[in-house]
Amino acid sequence: MAGLGVLGLTAVFVLLRLSTVTDHVYSAFVKDPERHIPLGQVMVAPADGTVLYVRRVRDGVIPEIVKRGVAVPVDYHLRAQPQRAVRDGYLIGIYMNTQGVHINRVPLAGELVQQTVYNGPHLDMTRAETRIILGQLIPGWVSLKKFLGLAPYAIEDDADYILKSARETLAIRDARGGYIYVTRIADYYVGRILTWVREGQRLATGEKLGMITWGSQTDVLIEASPTLKITVDVGDYVYAGESTLATY
Repeated sequence: MAGLGVLGLTAVFVLLRLSTVTDHVYSAFVKDPERHIPLGQVMVAPADGTVLYVRRVRDGVIPEIVKRGVAVPVDYHLRAQPQRAVRDGYLIGIYMNTQGVHINRVPLAGELVQQTVYNGPHLDMTRAETRIILGQLIPGWVSLKKFLGLAPYAIEDDADYILKSARETLAIRDARGGYIYVTRIADYYVGRILTWVREGQRLATGEKLGMITWGSQTDVLIEASPTLKITVDVGDYVYAGESTLATY
């Protein structure tokens, strides 16, 4: 009987600490395939997943990030104060599905100068994920909608998480003096966003920076430069540390 009592107390403790326990168990068994980091002047994807949007940022404003005609200030999306005003740039959103690889990687070598955590609500992304997956199952559907000038993924009514969910934003200053912001957005089922780097640390392109358990979304905001060229489009599937997002 004493043994059963101990087991019962252990079970209660595990349930109370479920998010922490699942994070550690998940980390131990998570998919972590080897990645071949491309050489040259490239920025790589920070996450595995589907490119949900590529938005041009002007004067610190992101156009139509969720609903058409609704502009969003950069700092509101990042939930962090940019190192300097973002006059021109690109925001790329990568949806990480539940079954994919959840390791995040550094998009471009540089110094991590700021880490900002926003402890907002954890909104459920399940309906949005369902719409994204169903859209991908129909051959040519995404291309057709883009050709017709329609949003490739009709998730406007299910995408409140993009602006409201808890998140962490990392600001990286590269060798050119430019800034890249990696924003990891939490899902309802995310126990914790795990971060393995710290402020002041020098980071290498493709280096592991952390992980998000059970699927989520990772956005990257890139400051524009005269030689910057975005090389991905909505609907592309990218691989963290390996797929090129942009050249510069």
